[in-house]
Amino acid sequence: MEDAQILELLKIFEADNEWTSKNYEKLRKKYEGKIFAVKNKKIIHEAETIEDFIDGLEKKRENVALLLIETIPPKNVSFIL
Repeated sequence: MEDAQILELLKIFEADNEWTSKNYEKLRKKYEGKIFAVKNKKIIHEAETIEDFIDGLEKKRENVALLLIETIPPKNVSFIL
């Protein structure tokens, strides 16, 4: 992969990340407890389990390495960091 291609992919990834952050509350209401993939500022796939998530992306022939993948944990889940 050329440097220019890598730079373009990084710009797209950054834009998707910013879009996800700006729309987090709206996304949380719809996708809480799910895994979802963002591509070009759109949710292209969502699932409740990692197995279903990966299966669905494979069926859509999406390259996981080129997607922003996020999860929004349920409200009743706590993380210890």
